[in-house]
Amino acid sequence: MSAFNEFLPNSAAATGATIAGLCQGDFHDRWDQARQVAHLGEAALTDLLAILKDEDGDWEARWFAARALGELNHPQVVPALIATFAATTDDDLRQAVAAALTQVGPPAIAALGEQLAQPALRPVAVQALSRIPHPATLPLLMAATDDERSPVRATALDALCPFADIATWPVVQRGLQDSAPAVRSAAIRGLLSLRGHLSADQLVEFLTPLVDDPDETIAQQAVYALGRLTGPAAATALLRLLPASNPAAQSTAALQTAAVQALIWHNTTLALTGLVAAWDDLAPAARLALVQGLPTLVPELQPPAAQALAGWLGAMPATSEHSLLRRHLVLALGQVGRAEAEPLLRSLLTDPDQGVQLHAEAALRQLQR
Repeated sequence: MSAFNEFLPNSAAATGATIAGLCQGDFHDRWDQARQVAHLGEAALTDLLAILKDEDGDWEARWFAARALGELNHPQVVPALIATFAATTDDDLRQAVAAALTQVGPPAIAALGEQLAQPALRPVAVQALSRIPHPATLPLLMAATDDERSPVRATALDALCPFADIATWPVVQRGLQDSAPAVRSAAIRGLLSLRGHLSADQLVEFLTPLVDDPDETIAQQAVYALGRLTGPAAATALLRLLPASNPAAQSTAALQTAAVQALIWHNTTLALTGLVAAWDDLAPAARLALVQGLPTLVPELQPPAAQALAGWLGAMPATSEHSLLRRHLVLALGQVGRAEAEPLLRSLLTDPDQGVQLHAEAALRQLQR
């Protein structure tokens, strides 16, 4: 929120002309004029309020007036914006007023909070509150997570994440079991925001059921969240998605790929051992993700990673269906930089797949650096 600009135009006529520019011309002309209005300060206040309150006036003029008022620090601004917010039936204008209230900042919080009592106004009020990073919005947003509309619940939950306040834990926990995917998604982000307050075991306990979520997007989000945690509990929850460790698992290729990527992030012996063991049962996309991920492991895990890469490459038929994966295996061997891989890479310089040959040449150059 900017302070009132003391600059005044040369005459009242000049001020009137500038304000009048909001009421005529095309959108771009009005946009340019609105930028000038913001510099008029108190001189423009009366005219801007009049335009905003004119229910029969030009819609775009009211829209621009609302935006301009959001730049002014004056006691009359918030009541006028709130009155328009509550009275208008135009969603676009209401959004503009909400954005202006967001610009006003903390002084608008209490006024917006009062609008939460009206169900019809609650969605936009919550959106406006979500853009004001102030502790005073916390109880208001928490209360909004009880709304019967899932978009409102999701918006409120997302807005709570930056606070990372343990007081939000009950609503986050409830959100993890919400019937709406968007709310569960926001709750996962909320859960991760509380990592400083909850133990790793608690985080894993609440994330694990969501890897079986009927919405695959939510399941993948839970998998990636587990990938951001450390410890054997999170790794075990991810490894069970790989058929080699759980023959009864029915993970989709996308979920399996996400689990592979998340386990790579763990950078642990437990994760690597489980991934290598699962190779034969991984979908092609998951295999590719594993091959691309192994070179990113910490140095102490590079030797077993190189051994696994060489074994897979040596056992894979030189057929067209395996061409892409073989090229990536060769590239990964060069990236891990193990000298013992050189004989295998040299043997591939005469491979029937020209792409494999080229990747072998590149990999050998990497080894020689």
